[in-house]
Amino acid sequence: AVVSTQSTGDNYNVVDVTQQAKEIAAQHPAVIPQLPPITAPLPRHLDTRTLHRFTGKCKVTDLTGITYSVGEEFHKLELSALEQLIETGQVRFILELLKKLSSSDSNKGLRDLLTGIDEDITKHGLSCVKESDWFCKPRLFEIGAALNRFRELRRILRR
Repeated sequence: AVVSTQSTGDNYNVVDVTQQAKEIAAQHPAVIPQLPPITAPLPRHLDTRTLHRFTGKCKVTDLTGITYSVGEEFHKLELSALEQLIETGQVRFILELLKKLSSSDSNKGLRDLLTGIDEDITKHGLSCVKESDWFCKPRLFEIGAALNRFRELRRILRR
């Protein structure tokens, strides 16, 4: 916005300093850099082959995470920050889902992957990942957050 009058207070008196402000502004012209246009980022697709870690020995410890082995070493997929997980059955479902995804060759985006999971649950119930009565349904946000916390999961840029 362009201001037509500048004023300041001097010993409780209002003083017009418009001319002085214009002189200072003329000494320091604004330089507006030419920036490239903003483009939408390329969509990223999950490389589910990097979930191969969940094909070995895996265990739901409690609500705080999933322990999985790589060779002789054990690692933990940390889920303690997912406050909406309130039942270990939800974590068991996430583990079995990760196992199922590790055997698929899907390169979908996270949104498409979660939409597909939701459709499978709607059609086939929680047994869409494995026959068990020990599952509780987590929200899609928690499934996405668990995938996000798996640091070895690679993403592929697609054009």
